[in-house]
Amino acid sequence: MTENQTRCPNCASVYKVSVTQLTVAQGMVCCPKCSHNFNALIHLQNSQPAQPKIDPDTVVQNQAQNLITTKRQIETNVLDIFNRKIENSNIDLRTYLNNLNYFNNEPVSNIPSLNLSQGLNNHGQHLIKPKSTFYYLAWSLINLALLSILLFQILWFNPNLTDRYPFLNTVFTQTCAVLQCDTVDQRYKQIVISHLKVKALGRDETQFSGQLNNQYSKSLELPLIRVTLKAQNKVIATHVITPEQYLIESLVGIKRIPKNSPYPFKFVVTEPRKSFDQYQLDIIHP
Repeated sequence: MTENQTRCPNCASVYKVSVTQLTVAQGMVCCPKCSHNFNALIHLQNSQPAQPKIDPDTVVQNQAQNLITTKRQIETNVLDIFNRKIENSNIDLRTYLNNLNYFNNEPVSNIPSLNLSQGLNNHGQHLIKPKSTFYYLAWSLINLALLSILLFQILWFNPNLTDRYPFLNTVFTQTCAVLQCDTVDQRYKQIVISHLKVKALGRDETQFSGQLNNQYSKSLELPLIRVTLKAQNKVIATHVITPEQYLIESLVGIKRIPKNSPYPFKFVVTEPRKSFDQYQLDIIHP
């Protein structure tokens, strides 16, 4: 006979009751502890069997075994896909995949290519129009002009390059003639030497003195002075004098020569005065 439990609603005491006891008075019982009458059927509770003692090691082993079994079942279910029949066919998936090359042996070269390179969208409408020859010619001329301007600026701010490369000097001079601009050489040709005096200093030295006059419309960086000494129409020595060597003491530190303002200079070369009978002073851009 199955036994159930009922709980007294007044004192919460729990009692075991049988089906026979519940049917005697239609479920009405009296609590022996507090003498409270209540319907046991309403407060009926199932009796819980005693829980067996669980070994932790056994639980771990059971869980591991369950995981292995589940994994095997999943692998089996996945592999079962290859054993299924293809729709409207009597062959399975494994056979179909193994013989796929047999069913479709068309070479790749015969597959039609897309028309994206022709500027078509998925609706066959033209998106990009092909460029004409005039378009590429115009852009080529623009790039060539920009490159020429860049090269001209490099030569304009680095005049020493024209001295190293005669071809660049020719191109630069012709370009300036077209654009009516002054080259560096043309600007420094407007610096003239005046009041030149030559005097012997001892046996092995000669002093040159005079004035530099800038007749150009703007101030210029102080030039170099090249001295060429000749004896019987033969060059015996050449000297290049820097501004630090020819400026007088009151002008040391000056970097530019203003327009229409005479700058006195004086320098000494290590050549006896009697060793040359001709001399020439030239202005060189720095």
